[in-house]
Amino acid sequence: MSDNPFIHTAEPKKSNVFKQIFEALVIAITVNVVIYFLFIIPSQVDGPSMLPNLVDKELLFANKTPTWFNSNTELLKKFNWDYERGDVVIFDFENIVLVKRIIAKPGDEIYFEGDDVFVNGKKLYETYLPVDTKTYLPQAQIRFLDEGQKLIVPENNFIVLGDNRSQSKDSRYQEVGLVKREMLKGIIFFRFWPLNKLGAIPRGAYKEQ
Repeated sequence: MSDNPFIHTAEPKKSNVFKQIFEALVIAITVNVVIYFLFIIPSQVDGPSMLPNLVDKELLFANKTPTWFNSNTELLKKFNWDYERGDVVIFDFENIVLVKRIIAKPGDEIYFEGDDVFVNGKKLYETYLPVDTKTYLPQAQIRFLDEGQKLIVPENNFIVLGDNRSQSKDSRYQEVGLVKREMLKGIIFFRFWPLNKLGAIPRGAYKEQ
């Protein structure tokens, strides 16, 4: 210490390493909890209905921000956050969560004919599916739409199908039919298990002819 009484040099305080680690953990946990409740929701593929693109027991993350808004919100349109054709979505159905793909959205006209899907009068070529994929209709007594029967999808409703058309209970069945917007829980955007398939899941591309 200096002999000058007006000059005082403070001794450096010892940093509390454990306190810093604890604070960092609290911050990290808080951030993750906020992200979980506001932005993403985990889900698991159950069964073969989304083959070959999604496999049974794979773990996925869904973007849940579209659930905050209605379909007329400009923010959704500006950032392309709303539900669109080609999106893989999760939704509540009879106390379980299903994973399917949006084929038609509000205002679209859809019908099935000759094992093909037609949207707005044009045959749908789904480039994310094997080229020999056929969209079978179930038996007459349990199907939602008959062959050739046209439907304009009502506001706030969607038509969804599984990628594995021969083993998927989806909008082709009366039991499922139209999926209401409020049933949707989010858009699948990332696969986090298994690790060898870790990565983004983009919106499915399609062509109309």
